[in-house]
Amino acid sequence: MNDQVAKHNQNLAITALGGVFLLLCLAAFFGWIVQGPEMLLTMAENGMSWCF
Repeated sequence: MNDQVAKHNQNLAITALGGVFLLLCLAAFFGWIVQGPEMLLTMAENGMSWCF
């Protein structure tokens, strides 16, 4: 019985960590969608300033 409880707790912990990781990935992706064009333009402008 204790073996089943321990396995259930381990599965629950792995699922929770996977969910947290998924939420972090989604937050990073959403941030890239919102801020990506500004970051790209800023990097391009700074890179062009080195050329001139």
